[in-house]
Amino acid sequence: MSRILFGGLLLTLCSGPLACGSDDSSAGGNSGGGNSGGSAGATQGGSGGGASGGAGNGGASNGGGAGAGANGGSAGAAGSAGSAGNPGLGSCAPLAMPSGNTVRVTPGDADQLPGIVANAASGTTILLADGTYTMTASGEANRRLQLKTPGVTLRGESGDASKVILDGEYKTDEMVTVHASNVTLAHFTVTHAVNHPIHVTPDEAGEIVSGTRIYGMRIIDGGEQFVKINQNSARDAFADDGSVECSYFELTDAGRPHIERNPGGCYTGGIDGHSARGWEVRQNTFKGIYCAGEGLAEHAVHFWSASRDTLVENNAIIDCARGVGFGLVENGNTRDYPDDPYPGVSYIGHYDGVIRNNVIWANIAYFDTGIELDQARGAKVFHNTIAIGDGATGFFTGIDYRFGNTLVEIKNNLAQRITVRNGAMGTLDGNLEAAPLSIFVNAGGGDFHLAAGSAADAAVDQGVTLGESGVDLDGETHDKGSAPDIGADER
Repeated sequence: MSRILFGGLLLTLCSGPLACGSDDSSAGGNSGGGNSGGSAGATQGGSGGGASGGAGNGGASNGGGAGAGANGGSAGAAGSAGSAGNPGLGSCAPLAMPSGNTVRVTPGDADQLPGIVANAASGTTILLADGTYTMTASGEANRRLQLKTPGVTLRGESGDASKVILDGEYKTDEMVTVHASNVTLAHFTVTHAVNHPIHVTPDEAGEIVSGTRIYGMRIIDGGEQFVKINQNSARDAFADDGSVECSYFELTDAGRPHIERNPGGCYTGGIDGHSARGWEVRQNTFKGIYCAGEGLAEHAVHFWSASRDTLVENNAIIDCARGVGFGLVENGNTRDYPDDPYPGVSYIGHYDGVIRNNVIWANIAYFDTGIELDQARGAKVFHNTIAIGDGATGFFTGIDYRFGNTLVEIKNNLAQRITVRNGAMGTLDGNLEAAPLSIFVNAGGGDFHLAAGSAADAAVDQGVTLGESGVDLDGETHDKGSAPDIGADER
């Protein structure tokens, strides 16, 4: 167990993204960013009242071993390693070293790295030795790492992402592009991309990309969305069934001036998935993805344009404008699913999916909304904790569901406010709104466990039993008392 200062919050870094052992640790958590459009217009789907607030992304501790422990500090430097890992979700320890074909690269080989990556055979693991990699060659094609062969792994050799840094120096549009299936990116830092640090997208051949794994990464100061996931330009191939786990995302004060300003003034975000199916986003930290009064960034985690079956769980989102979004606009790009799960519904921004056991904390003026559901059909929002400090002067709501095709379940969430707009429909049960921060052990210190004694009576054993509740911020199931506790902690 170790402690680190994140944006004024002293966090304890432990086994899960938020937890230490049982109920005695400090948990991170913050709220995440918004989209460039905002919610002023009926078709823009942001979550603010009138015009939405700023954007953002937050972060708390990543659990795991040396390579996947929390990365903190104001500039995103590595924090101390976490311990073994969340028992309910698997370890955040470094991935096992490969046994097959390996290619070892050092920082002195940086200019050769794009060619090494492009020409790697299926099954190859490219090991990046510790150090900083900067490409001096001119031209985007000579600087970008493009993975076009299935089954290739690109990873830091040491397992410590803070020691292996791929620095685009704001000269490379995209640092790493994934065009093939079953590609793994693990244990290195990607920073200072003009646009996306990582972009997962099929090529124009029309084959779906699946099985992307992003694990134990540090993704810092992207000029646009940090991880972009989208279909090809013909919209006949998609990026499905990937995962982002045990990784740390941060937009620093030094990176904020480099954000793309069009469209909307703050065109950045954490993870941005378009028409993507079956992605899992868990045990990550998001911190500070917002623009200071210059527009609205995307969410820390955002899947829309008819994405489907997304699982977002056990993440910590700190000091961001909006946290998690399913859908955005009233009408937009779509994807045809052969099984047509909701026949007769004119437009769906997100199909099904689960958002659970995330901690979202905001104490910045640019915070807008914790969880946003726009034209989201079948989404389940369970056991999230959304806490707001006095500094969040732009706060609109904790959870917002909007537009006439939205049909969601919102249960056992601890949120300052839950709002419904524009004819959205939902089943709400077991939620707690407007609870004081004294319900937590130490919100200002980053500990979002429920307080001992009577302070948390409004949340303890007050939830409803659910079949898909997952595990709490300590990896414990929600069944310790006569009924589940409300929020992301089971006391």
